[in-house]
Amino acid sequence: MKSKRILVAPVNAVGHVNACIGVALPLLKRGYRICFFLEKPYSGKLKSYGFEEFLYEPFKDIDDDQDEQNDDDGEKFKNPGDYLANKLLKMGILGQKDVRLQLAKMDGKSMYKFDQRSYENQQLQMVIESFEPDLIIVDNMKLEPAIFATKKPWIRIISIVPLIYLQDISNELPPAWTGFSINDHHSDWNDLRKFTDVFRFSKDWNDISESLGYQRYPNDALIPDTQSLTIYAYPEEYDYPEIKKYCKNWFNLEVFNKNESGEKIDLKEFLPKDFYENDLNGNWSGKWIYVSMGSMGSVDLNLMHRLIEVLSKTNHKYIVSKGPRHEEYELTGNLWGDRYLPQVKILPVVDLVITHGGNNSVTETFAQGKPMIIMPLFADQHDNAQRLSETNWAIKIPPYDFTDEQMIKSIDHLLYDEELNQRLKQASQRILQTDKHEQMCEKIEKILAKFDNNNSVKD
Repeated sequence: MKSKRILVAPVNAVGHVNACIGVALPLLKRGYRICFFLEKPYSGKLKSYGFEEFLYEPFKDIDDDQDEQNDDDGEKFKNPGDYLANKLLKMGILGQKDVRLQLAKMDGKSMYKFDQRSYENQQLQMVIESFEPDLIIVDNMKLEPAIFATKKPWIRIISIVPLIYLQDISNELPPAWTGFSINDHHSDWNDLRKFTDVFRFSKDWNDISESLGYQRYPNDALIPDTQSLTIYAYPEEYDYPEIKKYCKNWFNLEVFNKNESGEKIDLKEFLPKDFYENDLNGNWSGKWIYVSMGSMGSVDLNLMHRLIEVLSKTNHKYIVSKGPRHEEYELTGNLWGDRYLPQVKILPVVDLVITHGGNNSVTETFAQGKPMIIMPLFADQHDNAQRLSETNWAIKIPPYDFTDEQMIKSIDHLLYDEELNQRLKQASQRILQTDKHEQMCEKIEKILAKFDNNNSVKD
C-alpha cells in the first residue's frame, strides 16, 4: 500500500513556509509523502527536512517599476523573501506611521491580475496532476480554484494572527491590522474593517476564476468555507475566547515550531570568540538579547541604524538577525549578527527578545518563556503587539517614534521583572509539555480515513 500524499501550498513568504514546515514535519515522521509547492528561490531549502519540492518560476509582473524590470532575475529572486521585503519598502508600507494610510497601500489588488492568477493556478494544476495528493494543506488568504476543483479534502492553516477572520463574529473585537485595544472601542472600527475586507472578498478575483472555467465562491469570498480543518497557532494565555465559542472545527496548535527536542546552540561555540569573551570594559550585565525585525523589517536600514544606535548605549550583548541587506550595515561592540540565524535554537539561551511581532517569532519566543519587546511594522504584527501588551505579556514600542530612554527602560524592566518571567516560565512549561502536534496528526488521519470511506461507499 502506497503512503498517503500531502501537498502543501503556502504563500511564498518565509513566515508562511516556516509555519507549514511545523505542520508537515510530524506528518512526515508518520510516513506521509509531502510535497511543497514553491517558487524557485526556495530550491533545496526543504529537501534537507525530507520534503519533496515542486518549484516554479516567480511570476514576472509587467507592472513592476522600471528599476525592478532592469534587475537581473538571478539577483531579483536570489533568496526567499528578498523581493517581497523590498517591494513593501518601495510601496511605502514599511515606515508608514498612520495605520489607515498603511492599510490603504495594502489594497490586495495584486491578487486580481488575470495573467498572474492564470499562471499560478496553471502551475498548481500541474503539480496536482503529477503528484496526485490525497490531501492538500493551504496557508493563504485565497484558495486557488485548482485546489477547490479536485474535490479532495483540504486543510487551512492560519499562520498569521487569527483576528482578521473574527471580524464577522463580534463587533466587540477591534479591526484587524490596526493595533487597537480590545478595551477601547472606537466609532470608526467598522470603517477600518473595510480595509481588510479586500483580503477576504473580491468580485474581481472570482470573475477571473469564472473566466478560467471555475465556479465562483459563495459571497465572492477569496477562500470558501469548505475546509476539513482549520489550524492556527496562538497560545491559550492570550488567545481570543471568541474562537472557542464560535469557530467550530478550528484547532489551536499554539506554536508551529516549538522545538520539541529542546535543541539549543552553545553560545561559546556559535559566536565569534572575541565577541563572546568581550566583557564591555567590565560593564557587561551578563544578559543576552536576540533582535529580529524579520526578513521584511530588516530591509528598512533607517530602522536598523536607529536600533543599533540605541542598543549600543546599553551594557547588554545583542545577537542580531540582519536579514537580506546584511552587507549594508555594520555591527560592532556589544552587537553581533549574521544574515540568517537559527532562531528556534537561539531562543532558549537568551534573556530577552526584540521582535517585529511576526506570529512565528512571537509564538516561538512565548513557547520558550522569554520576555519580548514588540515593534510592529505592518499587518498582523500590530495585532500581536497590542494583544500581548493588553494581556500584560510583553511591551509594545512604536518602531519609528521611540526614544532612547523608552527603549532602555523597557529592556531593563523586562529583564528584571521576576513576576513576569515566572509567569512566562510557567506558560512555556505548559506549552512544551502538551502534545498538540500529535493531536493534529490524529485529526488529519481521521479526515483521510473519512474521505477514503466515503469514496468506498460511492464505488
